[in-house]
Amino acid sequence: MKYYLSKLFFLLTLGLLAVGCGDDDSPADSGGSGSSTALSVTKPTVSSVTANSAVVTATANGSAITARGICYGTTANPDINGTKITASSSTMNVTLSGLTASTTYHVRAYVQTSATVKYSEDVAFTTLAEEQQGEVEEQQTLWPKDLKHVSVHDPSVVWDPSSSNYYIFGSHRASARSTNLLSWVAFTAPWATATSSNAANNVAFTTPQVTKLKKGGVEHDLAFNAFAWSKRGNSSYSVDGNMWAPDVIWNPVMNKWCMYLSINGDWWYSSIILLTADKIAGPYRYQAPVVTSGFRKGSGNAYKDTDLEIVLGTQTSLPSRYNVEAWGNRYPNAIDPCVFYDEQGKLWMSYGSWSGGIWMIELDEQTGLRDYDVEYTLKGSGDGITVDPYFGKKIAGGYYVSGEASYIEYIGGYYFLFVTYGGLAAGGVASDYNNGGYQMRVFRSQNPDGPYVDSKNLNAVFTQYQLNFGPKENDNNHGVNIFGAYSKWGNFLTGGNNEASGERSQGHNSIIAAQDGRTYLVYHTRFQNWGEGHQVRVHQVFQNEEGWLVAAPFEYTGETIKSADIAKKQKVATADIPGKYKLLTHDYKLDHTAKKYAEPVEIELKADGTISGAKSGTWTIKEGTSYITINIGVEYKGVMVIQTLEPTNDQVPSFTCLRSASGVTIWGYKYAN
Repeated sequence: MKYYLSKLFFLLTLGLLAVGCGDDDSPADSGGSGSSTALSVTKPTVSSVTANSAVVTATANGSAITARGICYGTTANPDINGTKITASSSTMNVTLSGLTASTTYHVRAYVQTSATVKYSEDVAFTTLAEEQQGEVEEQQTLWPKDLKHVSVHDPSVVWDPSSSNYYIFGSHRASARSTNLLSWVAFTAPWATATSSNAANNVAFTTPQVTKLKKGGVEHDLAFNAFAWSKRGNSSYSVDGNMWAPDVIWNPVMNKWCMYLSINGDWWYSSIILLTADKIAGPYRYQAPVVTSGFRKGSGNAYKDTDLEIVLGTQTSLPSRYNVEAWGNRYPNAIDPCVFYDEQGKLWMSYGSWSGGIWMIELDEQTGLRDYDVEYTLKGSGDGITVDPYFGKKIAGGYYVSGEASYIEYIGGYYFLFVTYGGLAAGGVASDYNNGGYQMRVFRSQNPDGPYVDSKNLNAVFTQYQLNFGPKENDNNHGVNIFGAYSKWGNFLTGGNNEASGERSQGHNSIIAAQDGRTYLVYHTRFQNWGEGHQVRVHQVFQNEEGWLVAAPFEYTGETIKSADIAKKQKVATADIPGKYKLLTHDYKLDHTAKKYAEPVEIELKADGTISGAKSGTWTIKEGTSYITINIGVEYKGVMVIQTLEPTNDQVPSFTCLRSASGVTIWGYKYAN
């Protein structure tokens, strides 16, 4: 969730909670007495204005917050002593109701501690006249012609409000920006050092700017050379192909853009480092390490070059639990960071790839680095360790089960964890099972650090090695299969050449609950017949009645439906649903070694609520909403929306549904009445 102050949280409509509170804090912009340096509040945006209501969006973050919300009234600079609506999360999406038509209102966002109140700028808006009142639907202005694809492997998406651009950052310095998530422009963010604003890769990560780290108020010296650490695994090491999967987030306390970058090395000699910049496009300067891996058996005193002793205290030798040869069965490879703020404003980082699983530590909001004052008590033993004093808490994987690219986003009351299973290549190599099978799986939790479970209540953490992808999968199909390889779908994926040949090995995604009220899944994909060529794709994502995520069955091309519309608007009239549909089932255990993919069959949704064709059953729409239930021997719950069949502008009713009992998803689109 990355919207300026933090990763965006799902936009919840809040009710009016209080009127005329008698707070004694000064309403001055800096807010009474005491320091407000750790507080940040953005200028509100006002949308969906009617005669009697409006939606106000703003973000507020900081330390020791006691309250935050929106003040409003008919005079400029309203404060907390007047009418206000309080909010519980750092991203506030507040509905002002009971307003008077044809009236100018003023709004300010605020954030409060026990000592101070900080306000945003004043924003004014005018409600509609009664005669203007009515449902005003947003008109679609973007279409498939606006698509301009880009190749960014492992894309991590973030919104920059100052430029009104989405940015994606990927491995090996690939990155791009877009105003609309359709048309992308590639660029390269430069590295900075003390003497250069465009440093070479082999010098950018050698000398940290921060060399003193604090634990318990005591300073410790550490000048970690990330390049030298990774070179320990291979004397001919080059960093050029080993800058993996950065994640970028705005830190309001530091007033910096923070990039968390993997510097990968052989034999787990990897590190995740923090780089910062004043502007999102860089240049980024190396600050300090966040977490390091690879101090294993045979590494001698190498651990003394890391922050291990800052965390554990001085060690006379490498602790025995790390002094193992089979490191990857137990501990993580320090790559693939995902950094996010939770709903209480805490900063977290999940990380790891295959090996010992996906782990999580808390970060310090003041520095963006590891919070050395948070301690983790050892839990488990041997390869079954699930909490480690240095690596933190295991939240997924382990025992060298496949899984990488963790990404966590708060949406609709849950923290959703995405993990990509399998091998990232296109597949089709019968002699190499790990070549291909890349597939996104989804889990959720009500807590940022888990436990994360799928729709079958299977925990994301493994207790033994199991094969979790491909035709030989034997792990009971962990994780919701949001979608996988497919072709012969719509007007574009015809089974032809290159991009039109069909998607496969989709993964290493990010997801953003964006400032426009929509949620977008951003991932890279290879193709059925294009070798290892890859591009970025974006799909809208919705929640079904059970709160699970389902992805739109076609690439986003400017559709206007918002996340909040699903539960309160029926976007496809019941009379428009009957007709002939293409049905695609995203099942587990596709044979990637033979480059198998899902392809559609034909069914008919009839006006009497029955289904015939390749599958038979029933369908029902929940009137007044976009929720649909499809029963074709088993029940799937999802949403019915309008989708655009790129590359044409043809728009058709389409559904995306999940069978929670199995984790299998289905897609459908109407192709004939």
